[in-house]
Amino acid sequence: MSRGRFPLALVAACGLLLAGAAPASARVVDGIVAVVNDEPITFSEFRDSVAESFGIPAGDADLYLREERDTTRVVQGIETLVESVLVRQELKKAGQEISALEIDRAVESVRKSNNLSEADFRAALEKDGLTLEAYRRRIQWQMERGAIVRAKRFKDVTVTDEEIKAYYRANAERFLVGAEVRMETLLLPLLPGAQDREQIVRIRIAAQQAADAVRSGLTLAEAARLFAAAIPGASVFSSDFVKTEDLLPEIQKEIRRLRTGETSPLFFTESGGHLVTVLARRGGAPPDFAAIKESLAEELVDRRSEKAFGDILADLKKAASIDIRL
Repeated sequence: MSRGRFPLALVAACGLLLAGAAPASARVVDGIVAVVNDEPITFSEFRDSVAESFGIPAGDADLYLREERDTTRVVQGIETLVESVLVRQELKKAGQEISALEIDRAVESVRKSNNLSEADFRAALEKDGLTLEAYRRRIQWQMERGAIVRAKRFKDVTVTDEEIKAYYRANAERFLVGAEVRMETLLLPLLPGAQDREQIVRIRIAAQQAADAVRSGLTLAEAARLFAAAIPGASVFSSDFVKTEDLLPEIQKEIRRLRTGETSPLFFTESGGHLVTVLARRGGAPPDFAAIKESLAEELVDRRSEKAFGDILADLKKAASIDIRL
């Protein structure tokens, strides 16, 4: 794999941007950022991927690519696309490609399961910074990951009843009904009534970078200080014990995924981005195991699938010709 020194301004180096304030329709003169087994990955594909990861419009990803100084982050973004191409190529070779019809059905199933009209569904996606087309690509990637794991490592991710029970015992605190939780939260606020698109884009980008910094070992307080200039009002606060059921639905969802001491990935509510660490739990009663058995099985399969998928990718990369053009 090619590993040259990455230019600080990828967009300019690839010759893909006109002067700063040009409209999106005038910006793109597509180039190639990588070649995977003779299949090119274009800059526009890379920019779309960056935009989806930050929840910002595709044209505004240029702002990130102009200003990002950590070349490792940019290379990782390209490598994510390389992985998707490798998986797609392997599925095509096996005659197991995910069709547009299958993707449409999956998206429609999500919409209907949430009891949303088409307009409300689009509005919900927009709230998360996604277009319908971007969401379709996300669903496609999830389906492709699942398909290649089933094709190559099905036995590795199959779970037994005894394994589900063992998983429940190891994670019992997460499922207690009526339990109270004490937590620490990093709030990365979207300014109330903010209308300036560039300002909102910068905050979303900085929020993702703050989340990456926490994942790399910074405390929530350290991340708040580091990104205070980029995200006005960034702050950390600790709660007293509160019932999980009394929290915002978005926070409940994350809390139920975490063991004590673990920190959530970045998620957004109307007030902004959040990272939550569970500090302690108390009280609560165990649920009926039969009522949560199915969801436990799905969760355990998902975790095993992550490892299996990593192993599959490692094998695909060893056998592939990959040229990242820096």
